Amino acid sequence: MVEEKTTIVLKITDVRHPVSKEPDLPLLVARRLGVARADVQSIKILRRATDARQRRIDYVYTITAAVTVPPEKTQEIEHRPGVSVHQDYETAPQIIARSADPVVIIGAGPAGLFAALTLVRRGIRPLVLEQGERISLRIRRVEQFWSQGILHPLSNVVYGEGGAGTFSDGKLTTRIKSPLKEDVLRTFVHYGASSDILYDARPHIGTDRLRIIIAAMVDDLQRQGVEFRFNTQVNDFILHNGTVCGVVANDDIPARSVFVATGHSARDMYRILRIRGATFQRKNFAVGLRIEHPQEFINQAIIQRKRHRCDPRLLPASYAVTYHDEPSGRGVYSFCMCPGGTVIGCAEEDDILCTNGMSTSQRNTPWANAAIVVTVNTHDFKGVDPFSGLEMQTMLEHQAYTFGGGGFKAPAQLARDFVSDAASSPSFENKPCSYRPGITPADLRILLPVWIREPLQRAIIAFDKKIPGFIHEGLMLGVETRTSAPLRIMRDPVSFHAIGIRGLIPIGEGSGYAGGIMSSAVDGIQAARSFDHNAG
Repeated sequence: MVEEKTTIVLKITDVRHPVSKEPDLPLLVARRLGVARADVQSIKILRRATDARQRRIDYVYTITAAVTVPPEKTQEIEHRPGVSVHQDYETAPQIIARSADPVVIIGAGPAGLFAALTLVRRGIRPLVLEQGERISLRIRRVEQFWSQGILHPLSNVVYGEGGAGTFSDGKLTTRIKSPLKEDVLRTFVHYGASSDILYDARPHIGTDRLRIIIAAMVDDLQRQGVEFRFNTQVNDFILHNGTVCGVVANDDIPARSVFVATGHSARDMYRILRIRGATFQRKNFAVGLRIEHPQEFINQAIIQRKRHRCDPRLLPASYAVTYHDEPSGRGVYSFCMCPGGTVIGCAEEDDILCTNGMSTSQRNTPWANAAIVVTVNTHDFKGVDPFSGLEMQTMLEHQAYTFGGGGFKAPAQLARDFVSDAASSPSFENKPCSYRPGITPADLRILLPVWIREPLQRAIIAFDKKIPGFIHEGLMLGVETRTSAPLRIMRDPVSFHAIGIRGLIPIGEGSGYAGGIMSSAVDGIQAARSFDHNAG
């Protein structure tokens, strides 16, 4: 008599094996569940992390497995530690009737591109307007900026195909819990990303691969009927009785619905929307400095690597540090940590400067860098002006440009001098640095307001206790201001339409509802999935 069996799909956490060996994951799963290896029909890796806290360095997996077992054994298996029933989430968007009403998307960053992709899947072919250039041309502008300090105001590190994330670390980590994250990851893999990002705990593409992936995505959208107009700056909106009728660019473009996905560096868009009646709200953000260390120092400080130095599966080490400053009540934390990366300058105007971190897919430079930033709260500003945080960011960026001596050189200071209260002559002692077009000795203690500087100094001293040498090996560069938007464009939570302007749909990082590539892409998908020509 053949034994009756049933197939169940399970989620299993904390499946381990040493990085030095090739895993037999079906066998590891079978042992974990107490079944035969032949009973494990299929497996899928949901997540893979590296645990280097012990002498043996392990990969740690979260896995789904389809397992065939006798019905009476299912309950016993499902109650094992780290085992639960798994259910897939259906992400297919709903098809809607096609309409002749034109839909415009402003901005070709993650939010705009994923909104366009979702609309196409729903039967709508939008027009995408981007004031910057395509990546192939944009790369030349950016390289000229980094090598010669020559800025193109509409095509640069923050404007152009792919948005600001194109010239970044290309990290896809996020704190949001949306199941749409899987859709974003699968889309990136479809257009050329490594399938590792589908399960790596800290998925990372790198600026070099991201440039290729984004260009492939745009090319495919064009083949599907999406029209892109690059080098097209939107200067105004056409409204009638508080409803969008079109946008003003090189000419008047009719549109019944406009997605605004311009990112938080497009400050002119905030001002246009304010004039046109959009409602804004201040939100918390953070500012500070970027710190750079030798990557080998971080490797030795974070991971015990002496016995594993030649193992190619080990990535350059990274860190994440936080600190609560008791005197001020502010939080201080590392942001956008880039192992094996470079510090880059960003600007869209001739007399401002801010920093960011960037890396390629290999993360193979000799440097590691991270922003160390201090929380800025809405109550830090007098009055109710929602643009007060934006004005603070701009002021600090103007000062950073001045402290750097012009030409987009970054003001910099040894970390040990920054945390000291003693007077010191700015000097680097020939300390190497990845930043281009160059750095200028400056006293960053003067650059920052005291209510930012003092918590930052105390935090760095605290971080040095966690990572000995953090101060001695560190070089500080200024200024880091664009961790997130300092304001939010208020919108209806269901229709996503802006409060005050019907038919206008603010999305992504610039709208104040996202922070980074992944969350911006998800926000674009959600808005496009909720899209209804008749909403608002």
